[in-house]
Amino acid sequence: MSDTIAIAGGSGGLGAAMCRHLGSQGLHIVVGFHSRRAAAESVAHDIVAAGGSAVVCAVDLCDAKQVAEFLAQSHSGKHRLIGVINATGPAIPLRPLSEISGDTFSAIMRTDVEGAFNLLTQAGTLFAAAGGGSVVQLLTTAVLRTLENDAMSGIPKTAISGIVRQLARELGPQNVRFNGIAPGVIDAGIVHSSFTADPVAEGVIKDCLAKTPMPRLGKPEEVSALAAFLLSDAAGYINGQIIGIDGGYSA
Repeated sequence: MSDTIAIAGGSGGLGAAMCRHLGSQGLHIVVGFHSRRAAAESVAHDIVAAGGSAVVCAVDLCDAKQVAEFLAQSHSGKHRLIGVINATGPAIPLRPLSEISGDTFSAIMRTDVEGAFNLLTQAGTLFAAAGGGSVVQLLTTAVLRTLENDAMSGIPKTAISGIVRQLARELGPQNVRFNGIAPGVIDAGIVHSSFTADPVAEGVIKDCLAKTPMPRLGKPEEVSALAAFLLSDAAGYINGQIIGIDGGYSA
C-alpha cells in the first residue's frame, strides 16, 4: 500500500509547497481544495511529472460529510493514510478588531474554526481506529505573539491551537499525534496579496518583518520541511506542540 498524506488547502501557496515537497519523498498526495480546482490540478500535475503520485479532491471543511469523504478517499484501496495537514484559511481583513463587523467575525470564525474542528476530529478518529497517525495544523505566529491589526488571523487560529492541544492529549494514547506550525511572514500566499491590498494590510506585514530578528521573508520550503518532519517517525514523541517558524518574531 502507498503511504498517503492528505493536505486540505493544497492549492494555496504554503499548501502547494508542502504537497510538492512531500510528493518528492515518494508519498501519495491527496491535494484538497475548496474552489481552486485548476490550481490543485496544477500541483498534482507537477508531482506526477516529477515521478510522484497525486490526485485532487474537492472538500469544504465546513461540511462534515465532505470531510468524511475526503478522508475516506485518502484511506482506501491501495492507499494508507498516515498524515493529514490543514493548510486552509479564509481571506481575512487586516484591520483593528474594533473595525470588524459582527457578521465578518462570525463568518471567519465559522469557516476557520469549525472547518478545522471537522477535519482534525475526524482525522483523529480515523487514525485512532487505524493504530496511529499524525496531524499538522497550519496556524500563525500571531498565536505566539499578538500583532496589531491581525486579529482575524490570530483569534481563530488561537482557538484552533486549543483544538490541536486538546486532541493531542485525548488521542495520544492511541498513537495519534497533533501538532501546529505557526509561520511568520512567509514568501507565499497571503503575504503577496496583503502587500498591495491597502496601506493597513501592508503595514501589518512591514511591522511584523521589522520585529523579526532574521531580516527576511521565510521560505515555503522551510515550512514544508518542518511539516514533513512532524509527520515522520523521527518526530514520533512530539505531540501537542505549537512550533513557531518565524525568524524569531515570537521570541
